[in-house]
Amino acid sequence: MKDTKKGWERFLEEARGYHKTVRGSVKRPEVFTPEIIQNIAAMGIEKYFMAVFTRRGHLPQNHTMRDFVEEIKPFSRLPESLEKDLLYFDSLQSICSIDDYSIVKPKGEDVERFIRSIDQVAAMAERETGNAPPADS
Repeated sequence: MKDTKKGWERFLEEARGYHKTVRGSVKRPEVFTPEIIQNIAAMGIEKYFMAVFTRRGHLPQNHTMRDFVEEIKPFSRLPESLEKDLLYFDSLQSICSIDDYSIVKPKGEDVERFIRSIDQVAAMAERETGNAPPADS
């Protein structure tokens, strides 16, 4: 069977998968550390942003949270608290430069922030792409 989904639809589907994993991760803290949850949430957030961008025929220059926050502005307004939370992701991992490479391990109390961030980005992406999430989400 041929996959007839457009690129943005695949991004949205993949984002939903990461999102579902993040939401379920809190039930298994022995497996999902704050660091793992942060990384899965970041991958989902990236996919949600890419769904919005590719739906509009736009490719972001880079894939840091700061870049997503700046490049979404012509399309959508993010709440200031969400911008702050997304920039927090970047503060934990500065891995785009060989000269200024750093990783800070998130704390347990950060998990709620990661979940809130992916929930809010998901709502924005669903709205911007004109899609409703599946009933089992």
